[in-house]
Amino acid sequence: MLRNVSINYILIVAFIIFFQLSALGQENKSTTLKLDLEKSIDMALKSSENFQIQDNEVKRNKYKYNIERSEILPQINGELGWSNNFEYPDVPAAAHTKDYDAYSGVAISQKIFTFGKVYSTIKAAKDAIEVSKHDKETLRQKIIYDTKLAYYTAYLAKRTLEIAEDSYQNALKNKEILQKRSFTGRVSKHDNIKISADLAARKPTVNNARTSYYSAIETLKVILGVEQNKKLELTEGFSDQHFSFERDSMALALYNNQPAIKSLAKTIFEKESLVNSKKAAYYPEVSAFASWSHKGNSNNSYMGKNSLDDYGIAGLKVDIPFWTGGKTNAELEQARIDKKNAELRYQQGKEDYLLELDKALNEYKGYVETLESNQEAVRLAEKAFELSQEIFQSGQISVTDLNDSELKLTNEKLNKEITLFNISITLAKIERLTLIR
Repeated sequence: MLRNVSINYILIVAFIIFFQLSALGQENKSTTLKLDLEKSIDMALKSSENFQIQDNEVKRNKYKYNIERSEILPQINGELGWSNNFEYPDVPAAAHTKDYDAYSGVAISQKIFTFGKVYSTIKAAKDAIEVSKHDKETLRQKIIYDTKLAYYTAYLAKRTLEIAEDSYQNALKNKEILQKRSFTGRVSKHDNIKISADLAARKPTVNNARTSYYSAIETLKVILGVEQNKKLELTEGFSDQHFSFERDSMALALYNNQPAIKSLAKTIFEKESLVNSKKAAYYPEVSAFASWSHKGNSNNSYMGKNSLDDYGIAGLKVDIPFWTGGKTNAELEQARIDKKNAELRYQQGKEDYLLELDKALNEYKGYVETLESNQEAVRLAEKAFELSQEIFQSGQISVTDLNDSELKLTNEKLNKEITLFNISITLAKIERLTLIR
């Protein structure tokens, strides 16, 4: 009986341990987030407060447009009132005043002709919506580029750490080769000290690379809005597609697709509409109006139909701005300056973006050419290191020569990864400028 109880107890404990380990495994699995570029960009856009603010700016401009558009529609107002004249002087002017007044009515006004003032304001508000949409797209492209930059930076840090760890492993293998040679008695004390020093020198490099990797990952987490306790696994490497760009066609794509340039161009139309609106302020404004009211007075607080009468009025009104103290002219000149500045910003923007594109295209071409040299250098360095290890076993080269060969291989690998990083970032910049993917 006691034996059965012990077996049952052991089984229960084993089940609990198995359940806890399974739960821990599931927890560890759930805290690892696998990321490629597309998923990273989607997360960055959703977590960006600036992008949400810009989206609200588009909505705000739409409401502003509705406000301006309401000026062309009839304005209808109703009123209702009751008052008690509890005190008034006993003078001839107040001879017909009674204790209570009551009134109700409706007033309608409609602008008929404003010499384009209302139309121009509405058009400016509509152009402002388009400007804010282009600004939103500009911000979206910037977030995409910044996310790619952070992602590729983290991946470069990861590759740097892996190369540093490989270098450390190569140093360990070199020490093993030296230890095998020591059995024959052909190893000096100096070689043993030298190779141990080389091995020790690689540890800080690995530690620094690991620190840089963790720092880059934390930066990426902030951009993506990921919790700090979440582990990230980067599943996409550097871009392995290389393109041949034709400068004129890319420049044309820049002018046609770049939302920032579209925004600058649309701003000119917005400012021009505002200029037309200020010009129209010099001219009269014609509007129609009509009102109907039901009002009367009585010495009793309650007034029946006999105490209230109907009143109606309709007509046209012309407002003529004879003199505004220079305000109208000042506002017009200010609007003209705003338009001129918009034109200057448009020209400056096109020049700046074209210069940025030219630099990116030249850099991309140079990096692609460099990559070919990097790949050949890595291939030769790997071959040289393998050969160095072989002849080191027979004592034909020194520890210093072997170490130099290994460092040469490590440096060439790093140079290749840096070139791949530069290619990927430059390609992302070209995509941001031209929106060609």
